[in-house]
Amino acid sequence: MNYTLSDLIQKLIDIEKDFFNIYVMLEEIFKNNSLAIYAVIKVIKRREKRNIEYYEKLKSTLTDESDETIEFYLYDRISKLLSEFKHNIKLPEIKNTQGLIKYTVEFKRDNIGLLVDVQGRLLEKIDDVNNNIYKILSQVIKDEEKQEKMFEKLLISK
Repeated sequence: MNYTLSDLIQKLIDIEKDFFNIYVMLEEIFKNNSLAIYAVIKVIKRREKRNIEYYEKLKSTLTDESDETIEFYLYDRISKLLSEFKHNIKLPEIKNTQGLIKYTVEFKRDNIGLLVDVQGRLLEKIDDVNNNIYKILSQVIKDEEKQEKMFEKLLISK
């Protein structure tokens, strides 16, 4: 069985959906407790929904030619890495909006690290920086970095 870029993107979609579901649970917890936290959750949740839609659109634009094959042994290693990351997504204990934003920034950083790791594992030779997998992962990483910076600006330095 051949694995493709679409399979990899689907795994990234699954991670984004798990992260989105964390915010669904937090929204339920805080809807009657703290309006400030609830409002920030709604904003982050909307941003995460856009991420999922972005990944799904990216996946749907792949054609047979652009949906490159990933070697089985590489996909297996990457799949384990993604599964481990996904398994570590836990409901945080949030006490205030800064804690919520900090959790989001940390997730974004971890996610960027994961994506860079995956991209690095897929580089077998110098020419691989020109393949579709590398280019698409580069796009995704840039988008995640932009979001991390956006949320980081909301953190109050102490």
